[in-house]
Amino acid sequence: MFPQLEQSQKGINFNYLKPTIQQINWLKTYSSTIELKNSESIQLEHAYYKLKLKGTKNYMMTRHSVYLKLIEALEQLPQQFGFLVFDAFRSLKTQHALFDYIYQQQKALATNLSHSELFEITKSFVTYPTDNKVPPHNSGGAIDLTLTYNNTLLDMGTDFDEVSEVSHTIFFEQEYNEKFNINKNRWEKIKTNRRILFNIMKNAGFTNYSYEWWHFDLGDSMWAEIHNTNWQYPSMEGE
Repeated sequence: MFPQLEQSQKGINFNYLKPTIQQINWLKTYSSTIELKNSESIQLEHAYYKLKLKGTKNYMMTRHSVYLKLIEALEQLPQQFGFLVFDAFRSLKTQHALFDYIYQQQKALATNLSHSELFEITKSFVTYPTDNKVPPHNSGGAIDLTLTYNNTLLDMGTDFDEVSEVSHTIFFEQEYNEKFNINKNRWEKIKTNRRILFNIMKNAGFTNYSYEWWHFDLGDSMWAEIHNTNWQYPSMEGE
């Protein structure tokens, strides 16, 4: 009845079907801005508001299309499953603040690295806000989330926004390695959980940023780059 659970052993495949004209037109039709609300199946974390980063609000905005596709993704699973959303639309002010926050975090952890090295590490996890494209979260097409089961977080192997190789989506697809201090049983559970999250989101039309198991895109610049097409969503700050 829920084939995605049975197919979770098929792994993570970053080959995406290119969107059809009809699918792109659908993204345009449902491009309006909406506020995400807490519900039985979708809970909101407001991660950066809790960090008191500049520009954050105590509410969460996204594109209507993103919300509809989240519902479509969850329909592939039993009703005990849900989403916990960490972040959706992000203002440019918050984008700057987050980049600085992660940069300073990495600087404290790796005092031997140069500015350019720290900058590149930070940039691999947070879009630099002055790049010549609309940052994915600023467009409203990107969303950071995880899965829950009976309102309990599923084990994904890292915390949200952990800057490490373990956060890479396919990290647990490699052969088990005890040096990471994770027992084999937990390793396999994490692998399955990530596969379920990745595949229900992919099936719904999202793409995943491979450095972050929690980050998914729809109609934004990162989604467009993967599909080799034009992005559909400009900055939501101008709307």
